[in-house]
Amino acid sequence: MPEGHSVHRIARQFDRNFIGKTLRASSPQGRFAEGAAVLDGREALSVQAVGKQMFLEAEGDLWLRVHLGLYGAWDVAGEIL
Repeated sequence: MPEGHSVHRIARQFDRNFIGKTLRASSPQGRFAEGAAVLDGREALSVQAVGKQMFLEAEGDLWLRVHLGLYGAWDVAGEIL
């Protein structure tokens, strides 16, 4: 199970690499296509970790809440700092 420190590390990586940039969101299996379409093309404004949850703020007063559950992981394509 991912612990809180893992989520806080991911939030710091998001802050360094994605805040102020345009989000590209998709749902390869289609399960979250509607939500991904709402976020796609919007600017990432802020990120914060609270316990084992991460909250990503996007322009238009939108928030993405992430909880990694029991076996979750976050994979990023490409190089991040």
